[in-house]
Amino acid sequence: MIHRTTHPGRGALPAGGLALLLTLTACGGGSTEESADAAADTVTVETDYGNVDIPADPQSIVALEFGNEVLLEAGITPAGVIEPTPSLYTEEQMGILEQAPVVQSASLEINLEAVATAAPDLIIGGVREVSHADYEARKEDLEQIAPTVLLDFDGADSQLRDMTLELSEIIGDGERARAERETFETRSDEIGRTYAEQLEEHTFAVVFAVEDEFAVVNSNAWGGSTLDGLGARLTEAIEPAGEDFAAWYSYENIDALADADVVFYETDVTLEPDAFTEELLGHELWSTLPAAQNEQVHPLRYSFSRTYAQANDVLDQIETVLQDL
Repeated sequence: MIHRTTHPGRGALPAGGLALLLTLTACGGGSTEESADAAADTVTVETDYGNVDIPADPQSIVALEFGNEVLLEAGITPAGVIEPTPSLYTEEQMGILEQAPVVQSASLEINLEAVATAAPDLIIGGVREVSHADYEARKEDLEQIAPTVLLDFDGADSQLRDMTLELSEIIGDGERARAERETFETRSDEIGRTYAEQLEEHTFAVVFAVEDEFAVVNSNAWGGSTLDGLGARLTEAIEPAGEDFAAWYSYENIDALADADVVFYETDVTLEPDAFTEELLGHELWSTLPAAQNEQVHPLRYSFSRTYAQANDVLDQIETVLQDL
């Protein structure tokens, strides 16, 4: 899969439209005395957009980008969601998300009317640093609806997971999220020691494809970073990437992976590759790779781990492969 940086849409309600909508929403009888009392106590949260006073016990939370996973893992039913991509969620998770109104499109355009109609008492989301200014421009409108916590992150490694962990803490799910991080760190060390020989004596690669090209994930990103953290030797095919998250090749250069003894390919949560990656795996040159000939080509879901719970799933998958080397 490709993870491109995009920007939230700047579409806005007409002048005075948001204020009118908020008035109509408030008159709709959706607020109860109980939820009002729950929101009476507040705590101050420090964010990249300034300090925000939020309910100590939020009763209704809207999830913007990267917020869906945080609420799902906390067992909280979202009041509104960013448009869920089916490949990222289990059938059960999709069932939950599809019950909530979509307040942000997959292209990151925020629907203020939908947010206001959801009547949340808290809005959460994660922001790539390069999109900070775009979200900052929308935050004032969001704050008119409910306290809004936006946290920035930069990078394709633990930075995203640490950001979602912080969001988990903000919504009261910090203990579980911190335990997942501790488990990840402990298990990474244990797997690195237990399978040190396999990790040192074999060369590994993580790949995915787009139209007519495939990417070899670098040691600073996603599944490549997880393997690197275990002490794995990664394919020389990542060298052209430099500081970027991946090196790119045309299908004619599939032999760039000739040094890889084990190849992981990125998939959806059901361990199925997308159409482009499936085409890569079926290419006539793919079958000439040592990893393919030795049946050491394996699916890898959650390579782009958004939470430490997902990262622990990645460790499980890698360990299963290491056990058979």
